[in-house]
Amino acid sequence: MKDDWWLAVKDFKDSGKQETLVEFALPKKDRELLKAYPKMHHQKITCRLALIALDNGEKEVLCTSLTDSNKYTHDDIKELYHFRWNIEEGYKLFKSRIEVEDFSGKTAIAVKQDFFAKVYMMTMCAILAFPIEEQVKKEYEAEKQKYKSKINRTTALANYRDVMISVFIKRIYRPALEAFDNIVKKTTEIIRPSRLLPRKHRTKKQYHMNYKKL
Repeated sequence: MKDDWWLAVKDFKDSGKQETLVEFALPKKDRELLKAYPKMHHQKITCRLALIALDNGEKEVLCTSLTDSNKYTHDDIKELYHFRWNIEEGYKLFKSRIEVEDFSGKTAIAVKQDFFAKVYMMTMCAILAFPIEEQVKKEYEAEKQKYKSKINRTTALANYRDVMISVFIKRIYRPALEAFDNIVKKTTEIIRPSRLLPRKHRTKKQYHMNYKKL
C-alpha cells in the first residue's frame, strides 16, 4: 500500500513496528458507494498491516484480512507476498504480450470471441511449453549449474501462432511441434537472484475503437 492512500499506513510505517491491526472506514469522497452498500454506512473494516523488507532494502506495507497473527505469522505473509510474482507475470503476458484489450470489434460477440481465443492461445502455449520447462529444471539439477534457467514465455507465444497454422491448417503435426520445442529450448533465460533493474515507464498504448469493425 502507498503511504498516501491512508494516514494509518503512513503512521504505521513511521512507527517501526512489523505489523499492527487497523480499522478502515469509507472516506467521505467515496460516500456515493454507500448507496450500493448501505449496510456499510456505520461499519469499519479491520485489517492487518505487515511491513515486509525486500532484498533491495525497500519496504512494502501489505494489507490483509488475515488478522490472526498466531495462525498466519509475519513470515507466512512475507512468503505469500513473494508468490505474487507468477501472477503478475501471467497478467503481464495476458495484457501486454497478447494485448487482450485490443479487440477486433465493438459488439459483445466480437469481444467474447477475441477474449476466449486469446485465453485458449495462452493455455495451449503453456501446455506445449510445459515439458520443455520441466526438462530445463532437470538439466539444472543434473548438471549443478550456477544459476537456474527458465523458458522465455514471450518467445513461446510469438512462435506459437506459426506452429498452430502448421498443426491445424496444414496438418503437419510432428515437425511443427518439434520445431516449437526446439525454439523454446534454445531461448531459455538465466535467472539471476537479487538482480534488480529499474522499471521502464512507457507511454500506454491506446487501442482506438473508432475505426473498429462491428
